[in-house]
Amino acid sequence: MTSDTAVALLARRDLAGLRAVLAARAVAPADPGTAAQLEAELDGEPRWTTGADGDELAVQLRTLTSDPDPDVRSEALLRLSRLR
Repeated sequence: MTSDTAVALLARRDLAGLRAVLAARAVAPADPGTAAQLEAELDGEPRWTTGADGDELAVQLRTLTSDPDPDVRSEALLRLSRLR
């Protein structure tokens, strides 16, 4: 997944887009450059850093902590812990 794709998926602000980026981030450690790019996109999504938008992200992450994919669950838990 490219940085541009991650930005576009996160801009959708929906569960499917966030899930796709988390799934890509979970398998990205094999390519440190890609992992760093995805990490930056997840950490730098400005609409989700404060206020009600932050709550929106937290709700989506909580939902994804029950995802059938263990990698998505793990990434969601990690991101959720960083919001607190």
